[in-house]
Amino acid sequence: MGDFVKYQALGNDYLIVDPWRGGGALGTEPAPGAVRLLCDRHCGVGADGLLFGPLEAPRPGTPAPLRIFNADGSECGMSGNGLRMFALYLGEYYVHEWGTGTPFTVRTPGGDSEVRITDVTDGRVRVGMGRARFTTGTDTGTDVGGAAITVVPLAGAGPDDEITVTDLRLGVPHTVVLTDAIDGELVQRLGPALARHSRHPEGTNVEFVRVRDDRTLDIALWERAAGPVSASGSGACAAAAVARARGLVGPDVTVRMPGGEVDVSVAPDGRINSTGTAQEVMAGVLSQSLLKQLAQHGTTLEEPSGRRGP
Repeated sequence: MGDFVKYQALGNDYLIVDPWRGGGALGTEPAPGAVRLLCDRHCGVGADGLLFGPLEAPRPGTPAPLRIFNADGSECGMSGNGLRMFALYLGEYYVHEWGTGTPFTVRTPGGDSEVRITDVTDGRVRVGMGRARFTTGTDTGTDVGGAAITVVPLAGAGPDDEITVTDLRLGVPHTVVLTDAIDGELVQRLGPALARHSRHPEGTNVEFVRVRDDRTLDIALWERAAGPVSASGSGACAAAAVARARGLVGPDVTVRMPGGEVDVSVAPDGRINSTGTAQEVMAGVLSQSLLKQLAQHGTTLEEPSGRRGP
């Protein structure tokens, strides 16, 4: 296999470093500095994040454990796109029956997710994302369908002194902003202000959501550890959960992002599933000089930025 395999899902790319198939570049405990170097688009391979696993030899009937890292070296509890990529990897390189549609479980720090490869040729995967947990911050206004509406003051954010949001957790924290129109200027202005707001000491991922109709959402994303991204599986699910809780859409919606679209379903008991595509891009071998640099980073006590996402 080499030292890594690279996948992408709607333009969101991850490296898979597999300790069971020769992926020893990060040792047994990935150091934040080494992850940052490997994900760096100029000095390393380049990616939005890194999937470290499987941590145990995969076998039918047993959850496949996985650790997920952001490009800044911080560890991530959950990634919808990352789970699709990892599922395809396991179906391709480990258990044949998983590649032919048999459901299996991936275990992450954010919880267990049942995944199913519905079309291995097209790279189409269904991922169980669990239930959204709506949270509240200060200055909370009213509740709509259990989703608290919070008015957030944003000093120095231009024309928007206050912005109305809904906060929730879906493996990682999300902040959803419903808006009549989405443009790049809005995302660039409000994205970092909300992602790093004092209400969220560890940061939050921000989704700007336009309800197109009762079956379609348009969203743009700002992730706390990566800034603007083309797509996010958990972000799409967060947007659908909020829109559903407020009665703006039905239980099945298509979420359209700059990188493409995913289908999201919200069951009556609140369980969320997303279905979308992923693709293997390349497998590669790292140079001896880069391996030496990674080893040097691995011996330091370098810490990530403190944000844990996406």
